[in-house]
Amino acid sequence: MVDKIEQQIMFAEKSWGSFRVIDIDDKSLTIKVTLNPGHGMNYHSHQRRDEIWSVISGKGKVIIDGAERDINVGDVITMKAGVRHTVHAETELKLIEVQIGDDIDVSDKEKFEL
Repeated sequence: MVDKIEQQIMFAEKSWGSFRVIDIDDKSLTIKVTLNPGHGMNYHSHQRRDEIWSVISGKGKVIIDGAERDINVGDVITMKAGVRHTVHAETELKLIEVQIGDDIDVSDKEKFEL
């Protein structure tokens, strides 16, 4: 019976850190992501959504379509659909991630090698 319940995961702890869903709307999803020092996300893209990351604590590096740059508190990084991107934490890094699109779905993720 429980397996039939379709509900989005709202919080998870992973080896790389954790995430907590803050808000779900028709065309947006807002998440607080915490990356442990030395960890990062896969290099990936989405075809049906844009993403905006706001750095709220820590420092790290982003790679967007092959271009690397440092990020710090207060930085805002915008990735349009189709743009390859990743983030790597140098210290504990906290981001607010806003996903915007008509079809926000976990299956909309293509991974790439760096």
